[in-house]
Amino acid sequence: MCNKAIFTSQPLVVTAMGHGCRQMVQMDKYGFPRIGDKAKKPVPGWKTGDMINVVKGQNAGLKAVRMKTVTSKGNFDIRDGDQILSVSRNHIQPVHRQDGYNYSF
Repeated sequence: MCNKAIFTSQPLVVTAMGHGCRQMVQMDKYGFPRIGDKAKKPVPGWKTGDMINVVKGQNAGLKAVRMKTVTSKGNFDIRDGDQILSVSRNHIQPVHRQDGYNYSF
């Protein structure tokens, strides 16, 4: 187990972002499913809001950046300051899965 203490004079700012409100199946007036399931996620296991480290590729070295968009081709758009960069799923490591909150200093 790794016991590390991080000391900072800055407060941790926590913003509630939510998980979204996407309805998965369209219902009829009685509450039964009317149409089949919607399309599957483009990249299983990843979603917008995950915190990642970029370990390979052109943008290697970026630490704890927030995933902005998951594209249908399996790439991810990430925001680094004012720039939006695209990285492959083979070049990243998860740091923190999206839990409905955005964390910053």
